[in-house]
Amino acid sequence: MKHRNLIKIAALAIAVSAALPAMADTLVATGKHHYVYFGDHDIYYAPESRTYFWLENGRWQSGKSLPEDRQAFVKVKGVDIDLDTDRPYERNDYVVSHYRNPNAPMTSETTTTERSMNPDGSTTTTTTTTKHRYTYYADKGVYFAPDTRTYYWLDNGRWQSGTTVPAQIEPFVRSGGVDIELDTARPYERNEYVIAHYGHRHDRDHDDD
Repeated sequence: MKHRNLIKIAALAIAVSAALPAMADTLVATGKHHYVYFGDHDIYYAPESRTYFWLENGRWQSGKSLPEDRQAFVKVKGVDIDLDTDRPYERNDYVVSHYRNPNAPMTSETTTTERSMNPDGSTTTTTTTTKHRYTYYADKGVYFAPDTRTYYWLDNGRWQSGTTVPAQIEPFVRSGGVDIELDTARPYERNEYVIAHYGHRHDRDHDDD
């Protein structure tokens, strides 16, 4: 009886795996939610819930199947990853920087804290934080991260991100950006600071403040 049950379980596993898109061999244990990432087109697939996540017109969509024009992109091997969220696009910056192009420079926020004991018994703490580079387009309040090739823009009061911007914003990101550095992988978290230092519009090519 046990032998027959094992055979049934094995057969079921084979059937389920056959219905899934092509998988890869690399597994990175960074969380409890498993996905297959198709980096050429920023598509995620969650095998457990059989859900796809994809970027469309600058906004993330999800569903049990992909649009017809994207279905061919998941027939190639993806990268197996584990993330700490059931919305994989929330970690898209991290995934893009680590898996889209292994040869591209990675930008990550690295904070190193060192504590030393002083002769008088007090403690000195030194913290060093890696900066993130962006190009800021003040005309529309758009940020571009060159290392991950990701844009950030405001849409109906909510910040969006993606590898391309909506068509109505494209003319504003072709030139005239200001190079800045911030201490976060989400530049909109420092938007008030950026506006205060670089303004809403390009009154000058660069602000040295």
